[in-house]
Amino acid sequence: MKRFLLFLLAALCLAGCHNPEREAQRRQVVLMYLAGNNSLSSEGEADYAGIKKSWLPREKDREQIFLVFHHFIDQTPVLKRLYQDRQGNTIEEIITEYPFNANSADPSMLATVIADAEAAWPAARHGMILWSHASGFLPAGYYSDPKEQARDIGPMSFGEDHGAEMELSDLRNALSRYHYEFILLDCCLMANVEVAYELRNCGDYLVFSPTEILSDGFPYESIIQPLFTLSAEESAKQVCRSYMEQYRAQSGPYQSATITMVRSASLNALAAACKPIFQQHREQILTIDRSRIQPYFRFNKHWYYDLDDFVGRVATDAEYRAFIAALDQAVIFKDATESFLSIDITHYSGLSIYIPRPEYTVLNNFYKTLQWNQATGLIQ
Repeated sequence: MKRFLLFLLAALCLAGCHNPEREAQRRQVVLMYLAGNNSLSSEGEADYAGIKKSWLPREKDREQIFLVFHHFIDQTPVLKRLYQDRQGNTIEEIITEYPFNANSADPSMLATVIADAEAAWPAARHGMILWSHASGFLPAGYYSDPKEQARDIGPMSFGEDHGAEMELSDLRNALSRYHYEFILLDCCLMANVEVAYELRNCGDYLVFSPTEILSDGFPYESIIQPLFTLSAEESAKQVCRSYMEQYRAQSGPYQSATITMVRSASLNALAAACKPIFQQHREQILTIDRSRIQPYFRFNKHWYYDLDDFVGRVATDAEYRAFIAALDQAVIFKDATESFLSIDITHYSGLSIYIPRPEYTVLNNFYKTLQWNQATGLIQ
């Protein structure tokens, strides 16, 4: 009887000591936003299947929470918690279902999902994975239908859903609700210095690619565990390593990958190092021979050139030393295969940049609205 009373008292104490606020202070939530209601739907479903086979937090673990929003063709968009039960089975717990006709490329949808995730699992620590089509800093629709060129077909700004796309500034605003320890961008052409600078206040570390990303995407079966078990910096580096290992194991043209990890806190110093270079060498920049600079684009989409290769061709020795010191502080991991499909990778700094062309009036005017241009004055 005495033993039973002690057990009952201990159980009551544990129940009474349950403190949601304290739990939230210790909790880490990683949210994946899988916007696949587009031509990548089958690839998104394959990646989601890989996630379900990966390491996942345990059912009773209230400090490590993995949430996935996914939206595929002809499916209802849904926010889920994924975890493993005691037998190691993957459980998909539905948190919120959204209207069938919801648009996952609408920034208000991303903001709603972020708010719903926080309402269900409030946390002090956040990580984000963004998955969809993308085209970096470009205005929505410009990559696939440049206003100053013939119509073409290609990826989008960020996200694509029935023709809607998300501007970079909209993405930044949606993410600004919380500060993320890391933001992984499993989408093409996002490792631009323009994107990095725009998102610098949203997350401590950014992981992305200056080229396109092949359909396999990130190796989800091997990267979920380190996101929860390593520090933010080490987990992001491990994602980069696993990504490159996956593609180096491929053969032929599929052995194609570039990856970059940026420390956001160092991006202001990088902008400060670039500003005098852009100001002092404006005419040289406008007449530079772009054909000699490392490209990261295909199909004549010439808006992405290697940042270091570009700056090194216009800066003085003193200017370049200051620039490279800042770049080395900002880019803390970079790796690339010898080629990416038809692109030879001979000079790889990890970040791309737009080199202004006078004939691109629409794009140049849009570029002036970017925080990177406001900080550096690349285009006046």
